[in-house]
Amino acid sequence: MIPLRAFRFLVPMVKQEKSVIASGVLLIFVTSICQVAVPRLIGVAVERLESGVGLDLVIPVAMAMLGAVLIRGVTSFWARKTVIGSSRRIEKRLRDRMFQHIEQLDGSFHAKMHTGDLMSRFNSDVEAVRMVFGPAIMYSVQTVFILIFTVTLMLQIDWQLTLWSLFPLALITMTVRFIGPLIHHRSMRGQEMLADISVHAQENFANAPVVKAFVVEDAEIDRMNRLSHAYFQQNIRIAQLRAFTGSAFSLFGDLALVTLLLVGGLRILSGDLTLGEFATFNGCQLLLIWPMIALGWVMNLFHRGAASAERIQAILDSIPAVDDSKARSEHQVQDGRISFDQVCFRYPQAEEPTLEQISFDLPGGQTLGVVGATASGKTTLLNLIPRLSPNDSGNIFIDQVPIEHYTLDSLRGSIAMVPQEPFLFSATIADNISFGVDHASMDEIVEVSRLVRMHDEIGKFPDRYDQRVGERGITLSGGQKQRIAIARAILQRPRILILDDVLSAVDSETETTILEGLRGWTRDLTALIVTHRLSAVTHADEILVLDQGRIVERGNHRELLDKKGRYHKLWRRQTVEGELEDLE
Repeated sequence: MIPLRAFRFLVPMVKQEKSVIASGVLLIFVTSICQVAVPRLIGVAVERLESGVGLDLVIPVAMAMLGAVLIRGVTSFWARKTVIGSSRRIEKRLRDRMFQHIEQLDGSFHAKMHTGDLMSRFNSDVEAVRMVFGPAIMYSVQTVFILIFTVTLMLQIDWQLTLWSLFPLALITMTVRFIGPLIHHRSMRGQEMLADISVHAQENFANAPVVKAFVVEDAEIDRMNRLSHAYFQQNIRIAQLRAFTGSAFSLFGDLALVTLLLVGGLRILSGDLTLGEFATFNGCQLLLIWPMIALGWVMNLFHRGAASAERIQAILDSIPAVDDSKARSEHQVQDGRISFDQVCFRYPQAEEPTLEQISFDLPGGQTLGVVGATASGKTTLLNLIPRLSPNDSGNIFIDQVPIEHYTLDSLRGSIAMVPQEPFLFSATIADNISFGVDHASMDEIVEVSRLVRMHDEIGKFPDRYDQRVGERGITLSGGQKQRIAIARAILQRPRILILDDVLSAVDSETETTILEGLRGWTRDLTALIVTHRLSAVTHADEILVLDQGRIVERGNHRELLDKKGRYHKLWRRQTVEGELEDLE
């Protein structure tokens, strides 16, 4: 049986096409009538020729057949155009809905879902669903109409011969019922294997320099060979089922013709069946054979589409951990004051909390520095402010308003965040800097490029600001990508600027120059800076020192040095390392 429940979530999209689909069904209805009319007219022509009537009485029958064929050609074209066009619109709506939903999901979803798997569901699975609402529906409806019209005509001619002729064709239905679930299961597994291949290919293409640097090309090729071979074997198993189904259908179709020849021939000899009726009967049975054979292909489409629909529904059923359910549309960020009150956070499946009892108050327009060892919770703290992740307990306020009361668009629209590993699009430098800012002028783009000390380096490219950076900015160095990401952030003129160790890929001298340029720009902004280099936060109004998710020290640069604690030790060590680098 076809698992129709898998398509239930698509009902609203299908309803939008109900009038178009109804038109397609009507056209298929007319096409089917014209198809069945042909064997009936052939039978009439044979009877007239058998009775010795003149050729002039056969010509009208031939003209009627020509008319039926022409009408069938026109209605068949428009039926296909209507139904397939409708399936394409359903495909578009489904893909749009998937993309919109994925864009709304938070980081916890993307952390457990591979990009390659998402792309597989976004492309091949959506296409498999489209095939159900296009060719599968069209041929299914056509088969039903052909079956009704031909069997009705055959029963009128000879009901006993009809039963004999339909028995082999009934075996086709039994075959479909037996093979269908196997195809569904193997199709689901095949789609999962294709997703694994997509994940592996995407990771290798995106990280080609890393693969080459570690000289693991052969190992990655071997892994791809294994994945491809497993997918190949799975498709061979599916192909074997389909081949068996197709062969069985052809066998049963031929058996139906043999049955007609034997039983029908005997009834002609006994005088119970005329030659014209036999010709009509034969034409009707020939009409039934192809739909019955196509039924196997249609069943495959349904089962593969159902497997893909289940994979798509798993995405659409994912609920974002962060939403606007408590938002108040009137709230807008004004001063950018940020307050944390006993905030705690634990990642799913983590044994220990990442943040514990975090509290601080950062007035609007001031700068907060966050330092600490790796995995101390610095980036997690930043992610809680634009609600990329939800805090488990405690409260976060902006301008004394809980952040849950801001809509996500309003909250994130007032925040510019630059991650440690910036992402650049395969576009021009100017397009990457102006991303998210409509109608940014070239003067503004150049201004922010100067602030991050990138303008002179851009001038060395052949196309300057029109230089394309390649996928993920592969043509740029790590420091250049970080500075372009900073320029993109400050061009948005946010109320809150968040920098997550964004200058880790530049030398300390360049970092100092960039920070000096940014200080004037960020004077009116609330800024949070995470860094491993303490020199980047010496100007901060307050500095938090994190260790294992807790604040162990706080104060400005001078106050923390006077405490002779952890910050002081880090400062002394980095100072000595800097002096040694200068000696070299």
